[in-house]
Amino acid sequence: MLGAVLRKWTIQLLPWVITTAILGYILKTTDIDAALVTVQNTYWLGFIPAVVAICIVVFFFDSWCLVLLFRRYNADVTYKEMLPLKGTSYFLNVINYNAAAAGIALFFRNRKNVPFLEALASMLWMNFIDIVSLATLMLLGMAFAGDIAISEQYQQILIGLAGFIYLILAGSCIYWNAGFDWFFLGRMRTWVIFTAFSKAKLRDYVQFIGIRTAFVATYVLSQWIAMPFFQMDASLNALFLFVPVLTFVGTIPLTTIAGMGTVQLLMREFFVDFVPAGAPDVSAHIDAYSTVTILAFVLCRMAIGYFSMGSVTRDFAAHSARSAEPSATDKVKNSAP
Repeated sequence: MLGAVLRKWTIQLLPWVITTAILGYILKTTDIDAALVTVQNTYWLGFIPAVVAICIVVFFFDSWCLVLLFRRYNADVTYKEMLPLKGTSYFLNVINYNAAAAGIALFFRNRKNVPFLEALASMLWMNFIDIVSLATLMLLGMAFAGDIAISEQYQQILIGLAGFIYLILAGSCIYWNAGFDWFFLGRMRTWVIFTAFSKAKLRDYVQFIGIRTAFVATYVLSQWIAMPFFQMDASLNALFLFVPVLTFVGTIPLTTIAGMGTVQLLMREFFVDFVPAGAPDVSAHIDAYSTVTILAFVLCRMAIGYFSMGSVTRDFAAHSARSAEPSATDKVKNSAP
């Protein structure tokens, strides 16, 4: 019993320990005065509206993707219903990603009578599609990078990683669509958490990989739009190569708060050539940019979540009230002599 509790706490605390350690290293190796100069020279009157506009566009795009997802695998849902759900998930995501996914699954259980695990299965399938989409964008970025330099070591890592992801995709399609059980893995067909995988057809993979690759491309555009406010200059070709890698690393649950720490270390490596020539310290300039942009996007999403929570809370409260009311059958039984 004690061992299970310790393992649970270790798993929960490890990302925070890693985040604290990496941020401590960044703080120790950053020229704080130079970073503050970058922050002071930021064009805030342009940056803040740009962040808000980007977050709203991404919010609408992501919500639309979820409407398509749940209509395909679970139940009909309107765009109007999905917007507050997705917004609230932004707020919960800061606390715990699983809580955000569970909140959406609970809505479909309460309002659409979809079994909880089946709704969660759709979210799991979409996460898998997102990973494949990131790999796709990484390969496209490498193919069209042109004169953008990237070390041979990084190229091998990225190609190997993308190849491994596509190998899993091929294996999944063979398993679920061709009916090949891969020795002892046939029992997975009975697991409810893989319901969406069992329903997905090859055309679904093509459609959603295309849509989510376009969605991930909005992250590239976000960086491209934000950089000039920090006097940084990067071509879209370069960002289509680097940003998918940063996004992929940010999704790995080794750190907290949108990949702070790990993503920032990679930005130090990738964004060196984008810093203006007159910057007093290149790493400090990049650290200032990465810290401010990550926190700005997180805070903006939290604001969207905060304003969305009222609608979702009222919906759950109404469902709880209805569940607490005695049914017509119970009323008859209670009134019987």
